[in-house]
Amino acid sequence: QTGSRVHSFRDAVRSRDRRCVISGEEAIDADHGIWYGLEAAHIFPLAQERHWIDFNYGRWISILPDKGGAINSVQNGLLLRSDIHQLFDGYLFSINPDVCFPCLHILRSYGG
Repeated sequence: QTGSRVHSFRDAVRSRDRRCVISGEEAIDADHGIWYGLEAAHIFPLAQERHWIDFNYGRWISILPDKGGAINSVQNGLLLRSDIHQLFDGYLFSINPDVCFPCLHILRSYGG
């Protein structure tokens, strides 16, 4: 655990998604804990947790984690390939939640 980051968030996202939700790439051997190249990403970034709290975004969370507050709910997570996670964290692509479709044209220009 580092700061607000908790292993339970990572484990819950891995267990639910089991593959990159954008590329579809599967874990090498998830059943034996081998998740190389896949990372649990926060949809609403931890760096903006103050904003999350100030605007009470946690009210939308119905699956509360044991540790780390509502921002660390599995509902605020996605399993992503590590390179795609970096693009997502850099705001180089987004996902429209109304249609559940990523803006892949940006990914293609970066080789994804």
